[in-house]
Amino acid sequence: MSKMPPPPPKKTDDELQYNLPIYGTLGEFSLSASVCVPYFMALLDLKRLTSEVKTHEEVSPSMDTVYSLVELFQRNIDEDRVQREIVDGYLKLPSKLKFFNSLTVVLLPKAKTGEIESEFTDYSNNDPKIPYEAGQEFDQWFTSDGCKKSVFGGVQFVSTETLSRLRWDLNRVDAVAVDGQHRLRALKLWIQERNNHLSDIEKTTRIPVIFLLLHESTGFKRAISSASGIKPIAREIFTDLNKNAREVDLSTEIILDDRSIESCCVRSLVTSTTCTESETLLPLSSVRWRDANNRFDQSYYVNSLVNLYILVRDLLDLEVPTNPMDVSECKSFIKKVNTLLGSGSPSQVVVDGISLTEYYEKQFIDPEEKDNAVAPLGGIPSQYLAPAVKGFQERFSGWLIKILKDFRPYKNVLEYTKKHNLITGEFSQYLSQPEAHKESLKKILEDKHGDRWQELVIGQHVEAIQRIKGHGENLGEQWPFKTIFQKALVRFGKVIFIDAPEDRKELYGNIDEFLGFFDKLYENDVFRVQAPLVGEAYTLWTFIALNYGSGKIRVASTSEARIKALLTLWYFAWRYAKHVKKEIVSACPQGADDKISLTEILTYFAKKGTQPEWPVNDSYTELFNLFEDNAHIMLGKETKVDVPENKRREVARERLRKIFEVGLSPWMKCPPDPSANDHSYNLLKI
Repeated sequence: MSKMPPPPPKKTDDELQYNLPIYGTLGEFSLSASVCVPYFMALLDLKRLTSEVKTHEEVSPSMDTVYSLVELFQRNIDEDRVQREIVDGYLKLPSKLKFFNSLTVVLLPKAKTGEIESEFTDYSNNDPKIPYEAGQEFDQWFTSDGCKKSVFGGVQFVSTETLSRLRWDLNRVDAVAVDGQHRLRALKLWIQERNNHLSDIEKTTRIPVIFLLLHESTGFKRAISSASGIKPIAREIFTDLNKNAREVDLSTEIILDDRSIESCCVRSLVTSTTCTESETLLPLSSVRWRDANNRFDQSYYVNSLVNLYILVRDLLDLEVPTNPMDVSECKSFIKKVNTLLGSGSPSQVVVDGISLTEYYEKQFIDPEEKDNAVAPLGGIPSQYLAPAVKGFQERFSGWLIKILKDFRPYKNVLEYTKKHNLITGEFSQYLSQPEAHKESLKKILEDKHGDRWQELVIGQHVEAIQRIKGHGENLGEQWPFKTIFQKALVRFGKVIFIDAPEDRKELYGNIDEFLGFFDKLYENDVFRVQAPLVGEAYTLWTFIALNYGSGKIRVASTSEARIKALLTLWYFAWRYAKHVKKEIVSACPQGADDKISLTEILTYFAKKGTQPEWPVNDSYTELFNLFEDNAHIMLGKETKVDVPENKRREVARERLRKIFEVGLSPWMKCPPDPSANDHSYNLLKI
């Protein structure tokens, strides 16, 4: 092929909005008849690359722009890492061999005002003349027979069997790097530091760029079930690319992974974009998503993405087959998926009339040797994920979202955000922005609110939400904003709303009754980290989830289990009293058939035979053993052997009774009487 002449340095006035043509090769990626991704491979010099291709953070900022989870992830450039590792530690080293592999770019349609739009829309004069300037014989070649021209929105693409040509309207199209944006940002910083001046040697550098041509006129095809709109399509293509190109943290995996049932279910619990209110979903703007941290007890968050993932994973408990070629193991996995996430009777996950069980038997098992697999099963097949998520929404989301939104401490936060317009207003509009956009938008907020804009728009509200969480209070923070507590509460919710036999569910109560009970305890400060226990040297939550020496929270699975055990005893005691239609009292007067004492309930719960009807004995035993093991500490002794067994058991029973009393006091008409003559509980043996 003859050498192409360099493009001229000027453009005609009527074509000023279009960049100069880029020449390269057309290719396509297609492994099935229903999908095809055409792409255009070209080489760009450093000046053209850094001026015509953008990172996500360079897309026009706007306080009105909302973002999806994936867009938020893609816009998050680590500026420090780019400067330190790539610019200073790589590009600037004169003797270092340097090479960047190709960048992948998507052309995104945008409005005249700069906001990205969902589809390419044609408009007048969007098909510039060829050649771009009179006398350009080489460019004239793209009007000859055999050339195929595609024009969509502000994009003009001409292809031949050997060479292709691409232009786009810089005013109506953004070329955005979706893979390699850290490399692109590094090149932009490097060339800026040189005042855009390149030496003759540097001018010869060319960077390979792959442009995806996501329009039907270029041959792009997608399955009918795939997402529509340019941005969702780009996400679908780059999920695996971004996920597998480098190690990513859990938060990023949750955002990107479209093949993980847990990740898909988590995303079904939050709004799809920032700055969006919802009656049925958690607002994304109030969820911590930027880092792989499950905590949400700090700042303005009502939850975190990683914590939601942990909750969902714990609820589903779906371990993919360790041996994906083991038919028996795979069938067990599918049976559990059907039971948890299917519909109908028997419960099945179904697509187009074909159940997941049937699909596995037809596609993965040798038709002649039923015990032999012909393909590995690495999880739920992609086409069955959507109905599986629907099953999750039908069986889990209703009560789970109620806990995450309507439990009084969380509801207080969300009511505050609504009252002060934090989700749709400037608070979330600003905090949801990429870091580079925040810098650009500070001036707007400062002009509007003055020098104290940070405090007025952000600071005062973060402080108010912190107060709702109990920061700075004498009784300490609120347990509900601790991940170990929420996990314990949700686990207990599963016992009632998923695991309980159908004939017991009415007896155990619905979600509103469930929340009503725990709301009452919250209002009575039972869920304060430092809630006291009257008459005891150690606070209510000591040993259960607090270290007895330091008083600090012990973040461990044992703490979660003990919190769940205590919630179980409290709640089921209340439900049991309702079931037998008796009023809870500290001690029963003789002949009071309409009353039931705390001791009577504990005596009943201590019996192993209670478990089938009221699943409480395991919880009782766990807490009793915990307090017995720590009885010597409560008595100020060095070791367990310093205290006789009968004394340890007496101390354990007394502490358990006092803690039991705290959780049921809100439903007792008379306050507990420590002198009440009711000592039958002391005779209990477990």
